[in-house]
Amino acid sequence: MRWSSVKAQLEMLLATLFIFSICQCQARPNVYDDVHGENEKDAWLAGVYQPQPLRPAPWQVPGAAPLPNPASGGGLQIPGVGELIGLPGYKFIRNRPIDAYLGIRYAQIGSGLGRFQQARSVPYQGQVNATKASPNCAQFPELDRIQEDEARGKNVDDCLTLDVYTPNGASNLPVLVFVHGEMLFDGGSEEAAPDYFLEHDVVLVSINYRLAPFGFLSALSSELPGNVALSDIHLALQWLQRNLRYFGGNPQQVTLVGQAGGATLVHALSLSGRAQNLFQQLILQSGTALNPYLIDERPRETLSTFARIARCPYAGQNLSPLYDCLSRLRTSELLRAFQQLYEQNEPRGLTYLGGFKLVVGDSLGYLPQHPANLVVNNQNSSVPLIIGATKDASAFILSRFYSEVQRVQSRNVSDYINVVLRHIAPPQHHKIWHDWALQEIFTPDQTPQYVNAQSISQHLLELSNLILYREPVIDSIRFSFKKVPTYLYIFDYRGQYHRFGHLNSPLPFGVDASLSDDSVYLFPYPVEASRLNPEDKSLARALVTMWVNFAQSGVPNPYNGVWPKASSEYGPFLRFTNSKESVLELDQHFGEGIYVPNLYGFNQILRSTTPQVSPTTTTTTTTTTTTTRRPYAYNPYAQRPPQPSQPEPRRPSDQERYEQFLKAQERRRQQYQREQQERLERERAQQQLREQHEREEQKRVEEERAKQREQEAQREREEREQRLQEERRREFQQQEERAREEQEKRQQQEREQEEREREEREQQRRNELQGESERPYETGAEEVSGNEPIEPPNYEDYETNTVTVIGNIPTGYDLPFDVNDPRSYSSYDAYVEAQLKLREEENRRYEEERAREEEERAREEAERVRQQEEQGNQEREQVHEEEEEQRAHETYGRGQQQGEQENNLREEDNLPVDFDPNDPRSYPSYEAYVEAQMKLREEENRLYEQEQAREEEERARQQEDHGNNFEEDDRLRHEEELVREEEEKAEEERKRARQEEGEHDDNFREEEEERAREEEERAREEYELAREAEEEQAN
Repeated sequence: MRWSSVKAQLEMLLATLFIFSICQCQARPNVYDDVHGENEKDAWLAGVYQPQPLRPAPWQVPGAAPLPNPASGGGLQIPGVGELIGLPGYKFIRNRPIDAYLGIRYAQIGSGLGRFQQARSVPYQGQVNATKASPNCAQFPELDRIQEDEARGKNVDDCLTLDVYTPNGASNLPVLVFVHGEMLFDGGSEEAAPDYFLEHDVVLVSINYRLAPFGFLSALSSELPGNVALSDIHLALQWLQRNLRYFGGNPQQVTLVGQAGGATLVHALSLSGRAQNLFQQLILQSGTALNPYLIDERPRETLSTFARIARCPYAGQNLSPLYDCLSRLRTSELLRAFQQLYEQNEPRGLTYLGGFKLVVGDSLGYLPQHPANLVVNNQNSSVPLIIGATKDASAFILSRFYSEVQRVQSRNVSDYINVVLRHIAPPQHHKIWHDWALQEIFTPDQTPQYVNAQSISQHLLELSNLILYREPVIDSIRFSFKKVPTYLYIFDYRGQYHRFGHLNSPLPFGVDASLSDDSVYLFPYPVEASRLNPEDKSLARALVTMWVNFAQSGVPNPYNGVWPKASSEYGPFLRFTNSKESVLELDQHFGEGIYVPNLYGFNQILRSTTPQVSPTTTTTTTTTTTTTRRPYAYNPYAQRPPQPSQPEPRRPSDQERYEQFLKAQERRRQQYQREQQERLERERAQQQLREQHEREEQKRVEEERAKQREQEAQREREEREQRLQEERRREFQQQEERAREEQEKRQQQEREQEEREREEREQQRRNELQGESERPYETGAEEVSGNEPIEPPNYEDYETNTVTVIGNIPTGYDLPFDVNDPRSYSSYDAYVEAQLKLREEENRRYEEERAREEEERAREEAERVRQQEEQGNQEREQVHEEEEEQRAHETYGRGQQQGEQENNLREEDNLPVDFDPNDPRSYPSYEAYVEAQMKLREEENRLYEQEQAREEEERARQQEDHGNNFEEDDRLRHEEELVREEEEKAEEERKRARQEEGEHDDNFREEEEERAREEEERAREEYELAREAEEEQAN
């Protein structure tokens, strides 16, 4: 008895210590007030919260605990891992350095068939290069990159890495671990950049894991287990638990954040119970493990189709040949086979689409039962939770098969519903969803003559949202909202960017927030969506702050009434909107006033004492119902007896209370319908406003196009005038050229006439000389005195003074001196020499005259070009001065306008001069502060839009001026080129003329020389004959 009492006391003491330790582990200090002041409470309530600058981090306060010293080489020494060489000061956010460690391997993948199996731990690596992010895991959108890496011999399967971002010198900070998602066959850790979250005191981690066939293809065997992506995330969390403290993170304060498909994975991991104590909180954004689009209920059939496309043998029971074939295929070949599988089977419907989804009954033990069964048990996922979705998250999936909806061409609503159900719901749920949609979504006024794809497309989108996102969220928290804090949200906000805005949507209407649009305000990704406008930045700061608050304290918003915990599976929930009154709205019904159908028999489970889901599967169509046994594990889609539309009272005494309950439910339903109608009217008004903005934008575009057409017409007129001027200038030049040619022809004719006259004179002289040679030769000079003959002048006397010689003949000299008469010279050689010098003198004078004319013409052309350039420069300077004066005037006007507006605001509100518009204490009431803040925000937006418009106008004006200057410069350059071409042509003509003239002169000179030689011979013969006659006479 004594030993039993002691044992009982020891057991009680151990139980007390265990309870105390659990309470200590679950304690969450509210650190909100350490960062934000009390005066921001009402700002949160009004939805206009603007975060204040951060106070010094806890580890930066004097007296804080020292951090581990870095390794001697400058890296981060981690036992069992090695020395990490990261990027200190990777970025500066809020004026503090952020360290980054990129591409850290947390596990390694085997080769061959090991690519489909569980990864192994990484041994000690020595020195680790953590300065460069690793490539994404193999995915078919990057097939070209995979093939190039394979050709270089790289290991394209070694992708299990993570990135860590931490403030420099951090210590014991909360940790956010992000798991990317979308459709589980693309994406990577690059999607989580630290720019927004690291404004706060947290550590951010982003994980890479295997995708598509490498992460999910399964034969439910140890060789192809399936769900290895869950194993990858599990290994990453284990690695972080061991090593987070070396990065300044607290391993006991880890929040796991999943986006879309990533949310599906982390929710499934939490339901499995395999990752207990590896994270303490969950944030699920547009994804749960109950999403039917990401659960493969026929993994063996998917494997068979994949094997057929990959040309591998599939023998049913004996899978060894298939394993050998898969191990031999290259990664790029496996990706190409999966791409063909996805593209071929997607039009066939959800049942035929697999290879990138969770499987039930995997050999690794992560999902031994369907997630619906694990939700019922709910023993492994009892952690605080933020869960929600974007308003139109299913628009991304609906747009992929909307072309099939358009091809229906039917007046029956059911035909359109069946197309949607074939692509997003499992077959056993088709009839339930079909009947429920006709009753709850499609209104009676949709008569056949008004039914078409466009008229009911929004109702089909609402049905898709409920099936893929709203109903899975509601069923996921149905059994847990009472046990753990659960916060619901819907993201309606439509900002400037969509996450998948680069994809063209075939939907005939615009959507508000589509899949993953909320992540645009958490991370600056993609790049084209990273530059947020002021309104989007304000929302991003508020959203990030709430996520950080949840990671720090387990409460996203510490103010009562702003975002309370869910009190039922339907709410209340927080709605992020575009409302000008308040961005944050509290709503009561997550289903928008519509109660989702009971798919898994949860109502019966809630009423029973032992939660249990039947292990049979019901496959339902519109005509037949069949029940089949799954070959593996436990399936939640149980065959149930048909349920009454309304539950019957359990006891007759409860009839009155039950009727009151039904009436209250009906009143709530009518109220929700009214609220939904009001919301639809608001949305319709917003849509009309957007359409009006679009019309105004279209009108502005039309005006710009008209202006552009007018400018183009003006340019065409100017070009036409320029062409006409060019043509006139060319005609003038041609006229000048023709006049010059005619002048040259006249000069040539005159020269030829002179040449003929000279030849005639020479012929006449030769005739005269010939006549004289027939009579006796006379000296023509009698002895004047002393019988001495007069000596004729020599050529030297003629050369020194031709006029004197010609005009002053010696006394007694009877014959006149003629330069062209050989008898006027002392000898014939003197005559020839004189003739040659005369001809050379004439040629020299002619060349000088031609050169003077060319110089004068070139000088005139250069002067004309210089005047044109000066005129163009003056015009450009005048335009530039006018633009500078206009810009200065606009800047002065904006400053004056802004000053007048501020003074008007102060005068209207009777505010002092030192009034601070951002201080709530400066206002008589908080309502006045909120109203002033809204006015300031509207004014900032208006000024921002005006500034954007002015910048656009300035850029357009600069481009136009640049185009005009370019056209003027182009015109001047064109004219210069024309002048240069004309000069080159003229020079070529001159050269050709000189060459022809030179050839003509050479021919003429040769002929003249030949004639001169003949004349000389003839004169010499005559002279000899005359001398002989003289001698004979003298004798």
